[in-house]
Formats: sequence, structure tokens, C-alpha cells
Amino acid sequence: MNRLDSYFKPPMWLMALALAAFAAGCGDGSVDQNARQSNLASTAASTLPPMGTEQSFAVLGGSTVTNTGSSVITGNLGVSPGTAITGFPPGIVTGVIHAADAVALQAQSDTTTTYIDLESRSCTSNLTGQDLGGRTLVPGVYCFSSSAQLTGALTLDAGGDSGAVWVFQMGSTLTTASNSSVLLTNGANPCNVFWQVGSSATLGTSTSFVGNIFALTSITLNNGAMVSGRALARNGAVTLDNNTVTIPVCDIPVASTPPTLEKAFSPDTINAGGVSTLTLTLTNANDTPANLAGPLIDTLPSGLMVVAGSASTDCIESPAASISILSGWFIIDTGKVGLTAEGLVPANGSCTVTATVTAPVAGSYVNSLPAGALQTDHGNNATPAAATLTVL
Repeated sequence: MNRLDSYFKPPMWLMALALAAFAAGCGDGSVDQNARQSNLASTAASTLPPMGTEQSFAVLGGSTVTNTGSSVITGNLGVSPGTAITGFPPGIVTGVIHAADAVALQAQSDTTTTYIDLESRSCTSNLTGQDLGGRTLVPGVYCFSSSAQLTGALTLDAGGDSGAVWVFQMGSTLTTASNSSVLLTNGANPCNVFWQVGSSATLGTSTSFVGNIFALTSITLNNGAMVSGRALARNGAVTLDNNTVTIPVCDIPVASTPPTLEKAFSPDTINAGGVSTLTLTLTNANDTPANLAGPLIDTLPSGLMVVAGSASTDCIESPAASISILSGWFIIDTGKVGLTAEGLVPANGSCTVTATVTAPVAGSYVNSLPAGALQTDHGNNATPAAATLTVL
């Protein structure tokens, strides 16, 4: 009895059905052999591994984390038991940096727990010696006795099941060639892809990678490599070079405290034709970034205008942002200010949108935004924000 038989013994009718399907498939030479994999593969990987504190980390090193260039880390960044984190700035972290503190220590402990769980799962398909490139894989546990290589594109097909899980087990290394990619189709969820690497992982230049990498030793992301997931190294270094590492939105925990929104004019009284600075302040008290779920648009009261070229923001553009038709990802307009849905508010912090405004006619200009105007994946602002500009 092989490992798969010992894991799950199908009834006779299912075996007959599988044999019939296999026979039909063999008659069509155009069908990819990978597409004929048994649904038994999904059974062994149908449950997600336990994840604790490491869930909020996009990058976690054991000895050091080093960065070259303008990497963007969406999520927490940490190291433990080592203490060195270098290259931030110029790199950007939208979460919290934890260097050898209690949070990083707990995250490493939880990373070990998850690693052991992934390593212990029964293999449903042995791909030792085979390149992952050019394959389409259904959910399952895929194992390599030593090294795994990805050259080209690997497609993960969920078959319409958004809860489908993939686990890849490598006895030693994981390596991708330049410009390789992991593609998701038919409802596949980036949160449900896991790579357990027995030594070190190296992603080639401009690789577009999906999934959570749990490496025993080290992780190296070469120039321009992108990860939708996590890069977590237990004992060694994580080395970055102009990379983007983003925790998938589906993995960001729902916040118990929604973000807040405030606004103010400074000064709040001006003469007709004078100027004042309008500031919108967005505050996020959670340990992960608050990604906007919709645009934040503050339409000014009639008669109050934005001075041309004065609108700006120190909020962060989402790494996956597309250019908005509203002149970028923050709004530049004579009658409104704000952010498109491509913005985010940093973890445990705040950011602002500012504009210089003026009014040629005297009056009291009340500028308000209702509760719920700031929509994020951590919830919406619970109270309205208002400010009054008096023009003499």
C-alpha cells in the first residue's frame, strides 16, 4: 500500500468513475497530463495550516533583513533572534518594523509551528526532478525530495473552490528562473498557497510569485521579484532588491477598531481672496495597513476652491494600484480633494491629504464628510468629520 492509499481509500464506484475519466482523457492527446490529476489530491490539503503572529508579517528574517533599492513591504517586517534590518529607507514598510522584540520572537515561534505542520502533511503527488513551469495543478500536497525549480508559468486551478489549498514541500531549495510566474485561476486564493522550503528559496529577477514561503534557512528575492504572500525565514537572512511583498487582502484580519477621519482648516479664518490649508487626517490603530475599499472624496462647499497645484498626500499608494482617471491615485481638482481606492493608511499610524483653498466671497463655509466616508478593509470611520472656514 502506497502513501496515498494509506491516506484515503476511495469506494469502488469512485474508483470506477476515475478509471472511466482517465480512459476518456487518454483518447485526447491535446489534454494536458496535469489536468488529469485525481481529486484525491485536494483532500490532503483541504485545511489551512495554523498561523499565529506571523500572519501580520510580510517579511520575517532569522538573522538579518537587508534591502537594496525601493522595495515596498505591505505588512509588518521583522527579524529575530537577529537584530539587523537595513535598507529602510529607501525601502518602504506600510506596517510595523519589529527588530528582535517580543512580537518578532513570537512570530518566529509561530512560523516554526506552521513550518512543521506543512512539512508533516502527506504527499499526494511526487514531482521530484520535474520543473513546475508549464504545469496546471489542482489543490494538493506536492513534494520534492530535494530541490524544486520553476521556469516559466505555473498555474494553480481551484476548479471554482475559493477554499482550495496548495502545499509545496521541498527537501532542500526552491529556485525560480527570471520572469517566472505563479498564476491563479478559477477562484484560486493567494492566501491558500504555501511553500515549505527545507533550506533556502531564491526568486529570480522579475519573478511574479504567489504564496507564503516558509524557509528553514534563507530567502533571496532578486531584482524586481514580486510576492503576493509572505517571505518568512526561520534561521537565516531575507535579502531584498527592489521588490514588492504584499500580504494578500484576504489574509488581513478584520479590525476591531475602525480607522478615524478628521479635518481642519489652518487658519480657520481668512479674508476674502486669502488662503487656508485644508487637512484630512486618516488614522489607523491596527497592526496591519488599512487598504481603501473605495475612494475618499471630499467635495468642497460651493464658493470654496482648491488652489491649482496645491493638493498633496503622504498616504501610501497600494503596490498593486492602477493609474486613476482622476489624475493619479490622489485627487487633483478645483472642487474636491481625496484619495482613490488605490490608497492605504499605514499600520499604527496616520497620513494626511492636504490642499490650499481660497474663497473670493465672504461667508461661513462648512466642509463635512459623513460617517462611513472612509471605507477600508478594517472598517469605516464611525463618526463624521467637519470643519468650518470663516471668510471675512
